[in-house]
Amino acid sequence: MDNKFTPDLIAPCGMNCGVCKAYLAYSRGVPYKKGEVSHCSGCLVRNKNCAFIKRDCPKKVGKQLRFCHECPEMPCKQLAKIDALYSSRYDMSMVENQKMIKEKGMDAFLASQAEKYRCPSCGDVVSVHDGKCYACGYQGEAPIKKVGRARWVPNKK
Repeated sequence: MDNKFTPDLIAPCGMNCGVCKAYLAYSRGVPYKKGEVSHCSGCLVRNKNCAFIKRDCPKKVGKQLRFCHECPEMPCKQLAKIDALYSSRYDMSMVENQKMIKEKGMDAFLASQAEKYRCPSCGDVVSVHDGKCYACGYQGEAPIKKVGRARWVPNKK
């Protein structure tokens, strides 16, 4: 799991791009397939502003500020909206990610992510979006239905 997660893979909003299915497919060489498999190399790597907050941020998080937690207005409306969606669908909170980075530091956050999203089959990374390991093909437990959508539950300590 060494070097699977780096600070460059943590988006300004607190999303760990390293657990995103589009990043995992891209970085593990899964062929792009329109409508089925998308590819992304991450927000910071592409020098893009946060995919979720986009241009709506008056503080220019991702450009002038590195993380949303540096803003006194965190969480803003955009971050609260995407956080609610990810919390209900994927059991992942960008606001909680931000708080951990701020309080415990990037190294502690990356270590917790490595443990939470470790593939039990090969040790690579399991996607937050679908519970799949794009390195070995492991598929996590059946998704939990919640709010009409499937939700994968990551490894708990």
